[in-house]
Amino acid sequence: MAERQASKEASWTDTIYNLNRGDVDGERERLADNHFKVWLPLTVDLLPQHILSSLETANLGRAPRIADVATGSGVWLSSLAQIIPQGSELYGFDLDGLKMPQSQRSEVSFNFMEHDVLKPFPAELRGTFDLVHVRLLALGLKKDDWDVAVTNMRELLLPGGWLLWEDMSDLLIRFYPLSRAYEEFWWVTMQHDAKVGRDRLMPMGLLKKLKKLGFQNCEQKIFNSWAADDSVRDEATSGIMRLIRPSLASIVEDGGEETVNTMEDVTRIEAELKRDVEEKGCRVGFDFVWNWGQRA
Repeated sequence: MAERQASKEASWTDTIYNLNRGDVDGERERLADNHFKVWLPLTVDLLPQHILSSLETANLGRAPRIADVATGSGVWLSSLAQIIPQGSELYGFDLDGLKMPQSQRSEVSFNFMEHDVLKPFPAELRGTFDLVHVRLLALGLKKDDWDVAVTNMRELLLPGGWLLWEDMSDLLIRFYPLSRAYEEFWWVTMQHDAKVGRDRLMPMGLLKKLKKLGFQNCEQKIFNSWAADDSVRDEATSGIMRLIRPSLASIVEDGGEETVNTMEDVTRIEAELKRDVEEKGCRVGFDFVWNWGQRA
C-alpha cells in the first residue's frame, strides 16, 4: 500500500500552517528568494511612504520601535534596517523559532522571540510599538482567528501607531496558459482550506475588519503580478513550484482530498506541473494585498 506521508515531509509545528516542513535551511532560502525576487520587485517599497515617514526620528522625537509578526527568517526586518533611523528597535515574533536568525550585526537593535499571535503579547511590550508588520499569515489562520490576531497586534501599538498586513489568498492564484495539473492542485487546496477552516476571502476582507476593530485611516492596495515585469512572474512560478510538495504533503497527512491521497499523487502533480511550466510556458499570476490602519 502506498505511504500516506513520508517522514521527511513532516511538519515541525503543530498548526494548520502547511509550509513548516522539510529542510529548515531550504525554507529560509525560499523566504529570502521570495522577498528579494518577488515581493520587493512587485511592491517596490517595503511599506507605504507615509508610514515610513512617520518612523523618522524627527517626527517621533526618538528612534522607532517596530514589530514583525510571523517574521520567519527575519528577512523583512533585515531589509527595513537599511532604511530606518539608527538606534531603532526591531522585534521579530514567530510561533516557530527554527527559522529565526542566530545573530544580527547592525546599527539597529534586533530581538527575536517565539510567540503565538493568537495569544496576548507580553504586558511589557503592549502599547510600545510605532509599527507592527505582518506578511503572509493567512495560511496559518482559521476564519475566527483573524479578529483575535488583529486585536493582539493592535494592543502592541502606541496610539497613532500603524499596522501593515501583506497577504494573499489561494482563491486569487492562477496559472496561464491553463494547466490541468495546477487546476487539480488548486481544487484540492481550496477543498482542504475549507476543511481546516481557512477564510479564502481574506485578506481582501481585512480592510473592513480593521475599521470594525477601531483602526482609523485604513486603506487597501492591491498589486497584480500580471502587470509586473516578466521576471516577477518567472520567479513567482519557481516559488510556487517549491510549494507544491509541502502543500500537498500536508493534505495527504490530513487524510487526503479527492485525487490527492498518497505521496505518489503529489509526485504526479508536481511532475505534470513542471512539464506545463517548461513546455507550455505556464506562469503564475496573483493579487498581493496590502491592508493598513492606524491605532486611534
